[in-house]
Amino acid sequence: MMVALVILSMVTSGFAYSLQLTLITTQGNTARVQAANLAARELEIVRNEFGATKSAPLTVGATSQATNPHPLPGQGAGPLRIDGRPFTVVRTVEWLPVGSGVSPCDGGSAVTYPSLGVHVRVSWDEKGATRDVESNTVLTPPKGTLATIKGFIAAKVQGASGTGVADVPVDISGAASQTRVTADDGCAVFAVEAIGSYTVTLDDPGYISFDGQTTTSKAATVGNGTIQIVPFSYDRAAGISLQFEVIEDPDTEYAMPDTKPAVTLFNPSLATMGRKTIPSGIASVTSLWPYPDGYSVWAGSCTANDPANSGGTRPQPVTPDPGQTVTASVSLMPVHATFLDNDGQPLKLKDVTAQLVDPAGCPQPTLTFGKTNDAGVAKVALPYGQWTLTAGGTSIQATINSDADYPQMLPEGS
Repeated sequence: MMVALVILSMVTSGFAYSLQLTLITTQGNTARVQAANLAARELEIVRNEFGATKSAPLTVGATSQATNPHPLPGQGAGPLRIDGRPFTVVRTVEWLPVGSGVSPCDGGSAVTYPSLGVHVRVSWDEKGATRDVESNTVLTPPKGTLATIKGFIAAKVQGASGTGVADVPVDISGAASQTRVTADDGCAVFAVEAIGSYTVTLDDPGYISFDGQTTTSKAATVGNGTIQIVPFSYDRAAGISLQFEVIEDPDTEYAMPDTKPAVTLFNPSLATMGRKTIPSGIASVTSLWPYPDGYSVWAGSCTANDPANSGGTRPQPVTPDPGQTVTASVSLMPVHATFLDNDGQPLKLKDVTAQLVDPAGCPQPTLTFGKTNDAGVAKVALPYGQWTLTAGGTSIQATINSDADYPQMLPEGS
C-alpha cells in the first residue's frame, strides 16, 4: 500500500504540474487574443473617424499620440479592462509624405501625396513582465482633402546606438507651432500649412544631445510641396557614480584626500580632446551621452595623471546604457611616507599636504590628508603623477606610476 501511495503521489504531482502549465499557457493566449482584438478595434475606430468627413483626416493626423483614446462601453478613462485584466492602448499617427508607408525621415525631399501611418500598441502585465501586441495600417485621404497642407518637417531622432528613439516630444515654432511625438523609428513628421522658417526643438527631461545639451534646436525652412528633414542625436542621459578606492591596501589605513580629487572621464568621441573633467568633491556625474564604448575613469584632471602617460594602461571603460547610472572605481595608490627633522627625529602631528608637480603647468589644487602620527608617518593615497609631499616644513618626492611597488615606502628603504 505504501508503494502504491508513493507511485500515486508522483503521478498526481506530475499531472498537477502539467495542468498548471496548461492553465498558464491558456491564460497567456487568452490575454494575447484579447489584446489583438483591442488593437483591431482601435484601428477600426480610427478608420471610421478618418472617413467620417472631408476634414477628418486632418483631425486624425493632428494628434500624434493618444493613450486609451476610446474606452470600452461602461468604462471610464484609464486602462481598458477585460475579465479584470487592464490593457493599455497607445495609438501613434505619423504623416507619410513619401507614400507606401515609408518613413519620411529616410526618404527623399519630394512629396507625392501624403498618407497617414497608424500604429497601435496594446500592452498588459503578465507575472511582472510587460507583454504587448502591435498592429499597423496606412490610411490615404481622398485627393484634394489635404489641400491646405503646404509642406512637411521630419525630425529624425537617433540614439547612441544609431537607431531611432521613440516617444520623444518634438516642438516646432515659427510660422506655426506644433508638438508631436516620435514614432518607433524615431521620426516625428509635421504637416504645416504655412511655408517659411521654423525652429525644431527637443527638450525632454532626462534626455541629452550628443554634445551634452539638455535642450537642442535646429532651423528648418519649408518650401511649397517639400519635406525638410532635420536630424538629431538625442537619447536618455546616462550617469556614473564615482567610487574611490585604494589599491593593494590590506589594512585600510591609507587616507584618501580630505576632499576627493578631480576626475577625468575619457572617450575618444568627446569634443574636448576625448576628456571630460569632473571637479573635485563630486561623487556622481549625470547628463552624460551614453556612448556604447563607455568611459574610462581615473583620478586627476591633468595630463600627468593619465595612467597611459605613466607607463600603464587606462582603466577598463564603464558603459552605462541610456537612462542608466553605473558605478566606476577610481583608483588611488598607497604611499607610506616618514617625515623626520634635521636631527632624525619624527615630525609628530604635522599637517600633511600633496602638490602635483606638472612640467606642463596644469593647475591642480593642493591635496590635504590630516596629520602625521607619533612616528612622523603619513599613510596617504594619491593619483598617478609626480607629487611633493610636505609635513612640518619637510618635503618628500613621490612618483606614482605603474612601475612602482605598492604600498610605496618613502624615502626608499624607510
